[in-house]
Parts: sequence; structure tokens; C-alpha cells
Amino acid sequence: MRTTSRRGTAAGWAAIAVLFAATTCVESMSWTQLTAYTPLYLRELHVPAAQVPNWIAAMSSLGWILALPLAPFWGVLADRYSRKLVIVRSAAIEALVFAGWALATSPVVALVFRSLNGFILGNTGVMLAVQASTTPKQRLALAIGIVGAGSPAGRALGPILGAGLVHVIDVRGMLLVDAALSVVITILLSVVMRDPEHERPADLRVLSLLRGALDEILSKPLVWRLFLATAITQVGLWTVLPYVPIYIARLAPANAVTAVGVVLSSVGLGQAIASPLWGLAIQRFGHRTVLNATSIGAAAALTTAAAPSSARSCFRFISVVCSVRLWGRSRSPSGNRRFSGSRRFSALLHWSCC
Repeated sequence: MRTTSRRGTAAGWAAIAVLFAATTCVESMSWTQLTAYTPLYLRELHVPAAQVPNWIAAMSSLGWILALPLAPFWGVLADRYSRKLVIVRSAAIEALVFAGWALATSPVVALVFRSLNGFILGNTGVMLAVQASTTPKQRLALAIGIVGAGSPAGRALGPILGAGLVHVIDVRGMLLVDAALSVVITILLSVVMRDPEHERPADLRVLSLLRGALDEILSKPLVWRLFLATAITQVGLWTVLPYVPIYIARLAPANAVTAVGVVLSSVGLGQAIASPLWGLAIQRFGHRTVLNATSIGAAAALTTAAAPSSARSCFRFISVVCSVRLWGRSRSPSGNRRFSGSRRFSALLHWSCC
């Protein structure tokens, strides 16, 4: 069956873009808050300060260990069954994770709920693919920019809003607010979003679909090179990010909660401002030019971050993360256009996992 979703009105694709932007904003905001204040949360669970980095390492790693084997299947299941259910699933499980953390009484219980992250990953690729299938070609870059702005907007709001909530209702109260917002998003996705018609592959066996998506990725040199570059970038970034709140707290021990919020929100603010602008730049200059420009920017920022002088450490951290995130915005649509319709959702799921 050929896709008929592109016949939707301009208001239709715009509404979907705004809904997906809100979804990624709440998701990003909540996870940024959780990451930013995990050290404080663990201290409230009576974890000794010397053991906090070890628990952070366990919590940051276990979810990804479970997520990586599962991630490719979400795109395949979206192809075979329902894209809407795959997207709604993430928001619903996020609500469970944040509520579980708010009610946890020990670091072990918190670790169990954090590991459910493995069942959340995979919604971004499906949302991008749904957006691509419902948007007129001439508006696609703008639509991707709108959706892409949601995540950095959440990163901009999350830490500083989290700092305010922690001061007023402590870390557990902040997590309950995150759980409530995730419930609202789950309801909105369930009510507003329709499962779009799409071209279904002839062979609907899950393993066959997964193998086909991998074969298509590997058959396109540009695509798998971008996958590899993205994976390397993310490994480097996530080696540092979980421990940044500890580092910031050491630089500003007198008011660590506010300091963490200000620094991490500054990172997100830069991304939120630039993300839709990159969408417009792609329309004007093309994917390749913007990708090259952001790649050079990321390399320059990383070089700056390696320079001495601890007085500018927070500024260098902001520059690095902004450049890497902007690079990520520019390469997603470029890779998307290289997949056939029946494989696009599965392939984008692999892409979004990096």
C-alpha cells in the first residue's frame, strides 16, 4: 500500500511537528533533570559521597546495555504494527521511571527503575520518520527543525527549572512533576496523533525486516559512515556527561544546585536557539554544506575544551556540547533521505540510537 499521509494539510503536518516537539521537550527536560540531580538524589538515599560515582556509572550504563539490543526492534515493530504505539510506549514508560525514582527507598530500587530506560529508547527515529511521511517535501527541513528544537528546549528549561523545584519541593517532588508531565504527553499522543497509513514491507517477519534494514544501511557508504561518526561522538560525550554535575558542584560548592542548573541550561539554550536556524540553513545551503560546517565547529570546540585553564572549564563544556548537538541536527535529515519508504522507520531507529 502506497503512503497517503502526505496528502494531509499544512496544518496537519505543523500540528504533528508541534506535538512531537512538545514530546521531545518534556522527555529531554525530564531526563536532563534526572541526570543533573542524580548525585543529590543519591545522597538523599544515604549513599556515601565516595560511592556516588560508582552508582552513577551503574545507572548510566545498565539502561544502555539493555537498550542497545532492543533498539533496532522498535523500528521494525513500527513498520509491522503501529508507529503510534511505539511512540506512546516511550512516554508511558518514562512516567513509570520517574514515578519509581520519586518513590524509591534505596539505590538498588532506583537502579531497577533506571534500567527501564532500555524500553524507552527508539521513539525519536519513529517520530522523525512519521514527520517525514506527513510533511510536504518543501517543508520537510523546517518541520525537522521544529521537532528538533523540542529536545534542546527541554535541555534549556530542565536544569534551571529543576533547580527551582529542588529548592521548593526537593528532588523527589521534581521527579513527580516529571512523571505527571509524561502522563500528559502520553494522553496527548494517544488522543491527537493518528497512526498514519504507510507502505508495509512484503515480508512482515520481524527478523527479516531487521535484516533488511541493516542490509540497506550497510549498502550505503555515506550512511554507515555517518552512523560510525555519530556513535564515536556519542561515546565520547556520554563518557563525560553523567559526571558533569559532580564537577560543577566542586567548582561551586556554596550553591551547587543552582550552579548545575545554570550551566546545563546554558547548554540547552544555545541548542534551542540554533536548531530551527539549522533547519532553515539546510533548506538554503543543503545538507552537505551544513554538515561540513557543524563538523568543523564541533572539532574546533573540542580543541578549545582540551586547552588548559580551569577558570573557563564551564564555558568550554557549553561550547563542546552545543557544537556536537548542532552537528547531530544537521546529519539526521541527510541520512533519512537515503532510505526507501519501507525501510525508513527501521533505519531511523538505528540512527537515533547513536
